[in-house]
Amino acid sequence: MQPQNSTGLSPDLLKDIAKADPKRLGRWTAEFDRNDHVVLRTSFLKTLGLAVAAWTFVAALVLMFTVMPLSMWNPFSDDFAGWLQLIFGLLLFLGLILFAFGGVLWTFVYPLARPRTIVSRWGVQMVVSKPGGQFTLFKTAWSDVVRVGGSCTPMRWPFPPMLTVTITAGGHSVEQKTLIRPRRRPEAVTGNMSRLLPGRPRDVLAFLVQIHATIG
Repeated sequence: MQPQNSTGLSPDLLKDIAKADPKRLGRWTAEFDRNDHVVLRTSFLKTLGLAVAAWTFVAALVLMFTVMPLSMWNPFSDDFAGWLQLIFGLLLFLGLILFAFGGVLWTFVYPLARPRTIVSRWGVQMVVSKPGGQFTLFKTAWSDVVRVGGSCTPMRWPFPPMLTVTITAGGHSVEQKTLIRPRRRPEAVTGNMSRLLPGRPRDVLAFLVQIHATIG
């Protein structure tokens, strides 16, 4: 599936879409035609991989703190190296806190919240579970979607650029939860699709572009 330039996508994004998995797109399209909606749930394997990586770093940092003597972190040693070692230790401790937070997030919070994206004939909804129902993070009708696109973040070699799929929309149907509520309702908002959805981001982008071209 290769969308035309009328989608407004950059040549790089069009190249990404051309590489999308046709089998996965076929399954999503068939499910959409059959049920009038597709639920893209957070990938268990991706979440598990992040959890394992986070706890591995936590274990390594804890082991490092355990085997190193306390005297190594003394800033009042005879030379300036004591202060450097203390700063290094504080950075390691900060890393321990961050990786522990990530481990808790991927191990407990995500499985309970079950983030998911619902693509229907009405529009797109990003929701999470909460006691007594679900909480909407972002939603918009297709009629209010201004653009389905993405942004590529360059990565260091040998990693490819990181694609983030975005939906820009403006209208009465648009709803987005933010930590700080703006004083005025913006004319348009942009929702970022989770990178933990099944498949690759380019698969999600290709599917959304196809549905938007068909319905929107």
